[in-house]
Amino acid sequence: MNTWLYPEAVQRVEQACASFLSQDATIEQVQAALRQSEQEIVALDEKWLRSLLFDAENKLEEILYTVSDDQQAQAANEVVRHILRSIQAPRSV
Repeated sequence: MNTWLYPEAVQRVEQACASFLSQDATIEQVQAALRQSEQEIVALDEKWLRSLLFDAENKLEEILYTVSDDQQAQAANEVVRHILRSIQAPRSV
């Protein structure tokens, strides 16, 4: 289990991702959670996490504007699952 410098930020991301996967949140709500958490993470030790959230938020934005409405949820699902896998995997510094 990871020990996070910003456990609230990570928990917010995990909750937003879980809500999206259970169809209780929109892509925009996930983006907002990612953006908020990304802005809270300033430690160099978790720079990779900030980058992950930034990239994922941008990918979700791209999906909203370039993927047809009927395929957005599926495309966003892949991004959300990638976020969850990445933050649950052990990191070596």
